[in-house]
Amino acid sequence: MLLRFAGGVLALGGLTFGFVDSDLDGVEDSKDQCPNTPILELVDERGCPIKEVIKPKVHFYLRVGGGYIKDKREERTFSSLSVAFSWKKLYMSFSSRYYISSKLYGSGMGNSYLFGGLSFYPTESLYLMPGLRVKIPTADRKFGDKYVDYSPTLSVDYFIGRLDLFSYASYTFRGNPNLKNTYFLSLGAGYDFTEKLYLSISTDFSQSAVSRRINRYLTIFSVYDINERLYTTLNYSKGLNSRAVDHSLSVRIGVRF
Repeated sequence: MLLRFAGGVLALGGLTFGFVDSDLDGVEDSKDQCPNTPILELVDERGCPIKEVIKPKVHFYLRVGGGYIKDKREERTFSSLSVAFSWKKLYMSFSSRYYISSKLYGSGMGNSYLFGGLSFYPTESLYLMPGLRVKIPTADRKFGDKYVDYSPTLSVDYFIGRLDLFSYASYTFRGNPNLKNTYFLSLGAGYDFTEKLYLSISTDFSQSAVSRRINRYLTIFSVYDINERLYTTLNYSKGLNSRAVDHSLSVRIGVRF
């Protein structure tokens, strides 16, 4: 690799040397395979511009954590695991849950979920991510059924400085013939308080697959960056009507690769 330098006809002590470099790229005309390259262009040994190839980075994420659910007579604790990767506009994740304890059902495996989505910025302030979430029936019978569910999703974010206005919607096609298809809708706002801390609050509407009634929740979510690789998330939901789950709390620690 040659850096550009001024060439041409060199004169020293009244002697002339026949080094001719018409485009001043440091490569003699007789060997220059790319004549007339722009000045200040970085070239290789053939005199041709060096095209730096920047490969899109693939990012991986690992999250582990646990949580607590309380609803009427039932109380559960669980552990969770999720892995994800992003490449260009594509984002994919896999998550699973294991119930450590349950007053009514003991312990056992919960369902797993596979998600894939594509992210877009139609404008500098508007972010869209359509996606598909698939329920994989890994749960023990007491914690779930054997059917696969499909949920098209759409996330919309609008940024105003540090303020984030967002909505999330999904519609679930139930594999179980005894359950009805349902929708979920979340509307909220978040704020970047510092470069490390993000906090949001939302109102969520979840339709029952049995009665078609709407359960309402108030949800608080936060992300805190410990450093460039490590971060934590906290999610708390409180039921706002009698049929909604009373309390749900989950905490995770994540690693970016």
